[in-house]
Amino acid sequence: MAQAITKREIPVAVQGTELVAKLISAGSAACIAEAITLPMDCAKIKLQVEGGTLATTIRTIAATDGTKGFFRGLVPGLHRQLGFCTIRLGLYDSTKDFYMKHTALNDGLPLRFAAGISTAVAAVCVAQPTEVVKIRMQAAKAGTVRYTGSLSAYYKIGVTEGTKGLWSGLGPSIMRLSICNIGEVVTYDTVKTSILRRGWMQDAFPLHFFSAVCAGAVTTCLTSPVDVVKTTFVNSRPGEYKSALQCAGVLAKKGGFRTFYKGCVPSFFRITGWNLIMFMSYEQLRKIVARKLNCY
Repeated sequence: MAQAITKREIPVAVQGTELVAKLISAGSAACIAEAITLPMDCAKIKLQVEGGTLATTIRTIAATDGTKGFFRGLVPGLHRQLGFCTIRLGLYDSTKDFYMKHTALNDGLPLRFAAGISTAVAAVCVAQPTEVVKIRMQAAKAGTVRYTGSLSAYYKIGVTEGTKGLWSGLGPSIMRLSICNIGEVVTYDTVKTSILRRGWMQDAFPLHFFSAVCAGAVTTCLTSPVDVVKTTFVNSRPGEYKSALQCAGVLAKKGGFRTFYKGCVPSFFRITGWNLIMFMSYEQLRKIVARKLNCY
């Protein structure tokens, strides 16, 4: 993550090698976190689509699909993290450096917000099909198999719905991931950098743990409403909703404000757990990969 010192005087070749280390580490750490926390994500999506309580949702998945039901969408989930997190986290520091060099932004929240939103938009534009496939595979009705596999899902959606289907929900996803990046990456970066500058903690496990928990809590509060709208919109029948805004309006009329925080409990545990695993894995992997590349 961001360091409290500038990197403008580091040779360009070294900066390039460090960027490669960050890209590799970000994608790998995200895949580790995804595999470990996927069961809670499956429960969250089922809860958002079908309603009920967390306990009944878990029992239903276990009774109808067994252990396999908690890992629906694992492959597209890994595809998604490789596409999303490699870009939104791996390019975050480089994007900050770019804005500092070519704009009037200095190190602070406006700079971090600009970098976080920019990398989030780029990630969604590139990897949105993986998000669509992951959600549709996870949201399949209990006891049914909507697609035989992730490749089958990509192919069937592409053939029947075209690029519009593969990139459906692009607007809500951009909004959600931008907010998510502010909640996760920007919060983690801000908390960690602020503590390091004040000398309250060293750049080690306790600091990474505390920063990741803060990032998880902020992200849950910010993303739950957008996440509910995105999941409902992406999983809807073609033409059921004209836009994400209409989808949000329908949800609000049906269930009120509480509808937008349906599944927020599993979301909190999943997001906070995901952040803990991802950021701590990222910090360690970045050091290991950088050493292997002789640039740390």
